Amino acid sequence: MNKKPIIGITKPDNKALLEFLAIAAAVKMAGGTPQILTASSDYRAAKIDGIILGGGSDVFPGLYQQSPKEEYQYDRERDEMGVFWCERARDEQIPALGICRGAQLMNVVCGGRLHMSVAEAYEDAHYPDGFLHNALYRKTINIKESTLLNKITERIELEVNSIHKQAISDLGDGLEINAQENNGVIQAIAHTSHPFFLGVQFHPEFLIYQEVFRDIFKALITATKA
Repeated sequence: MNKKPIIGITKPDNKALLEFLAIAAAVKMAGGTPQILTASSDYRAAKIDGIILGGGSDVFPGLYQQSPKEEYQYDRERDEMGVFWCERARDEQIPALGICRGAQLMNVVCGGRLHMSVAEAYEDAHYPDGFLHNALYRKTINIKESTLLNKITERIELEVNSIHKQAISDLGDGLEINAQENNGVIQAIAHTSHPFFLGVQFHPEFLIYQEVFRDIFKALITATKA
């Protein structure tokens, strides 16, 4: 019997968020075995076939030459873990999926920068807020043809959720935009010289009742077997 690929999932130490249960469920549905990685675990020694960099608190701005926000609680230990796995995935061709914060960290690790406030950086980027917004609000993204996300979804448009306050600004080295909103906000990136180094700004784990979002996790699993 074929061994199921082990997929590491980075998460904060101090929260057992619904998001990470949803990611683990998506990995299992796609045919993989999820393995939670936290900063307090021996994450450097983890034996995994692929990595998912999950969402959460803001990436520390010092990593991209910006000043931290006053009185904001940054998770520096988780940043260190994320940087370790981003660099290793990029350099060793390990299949990697970044979700929201994870996509932003991918960009930063490749030398890019972030908008610390989407609402301030873009016109028409004032999205609804609150529980119902996180659960129900949808917006359209435009997927560029012949990109990795286009090949996975076979779509040029997709309705996604909107749970982020920050976004990618200057693109990192070797990365290309895979999807954007009409207002210009970057919604997906991928590395041009890596078989599967994909970052999405939306949260596909909350949309796995639709096949197109399950396909993103299936593509990660397939990449581990290549």
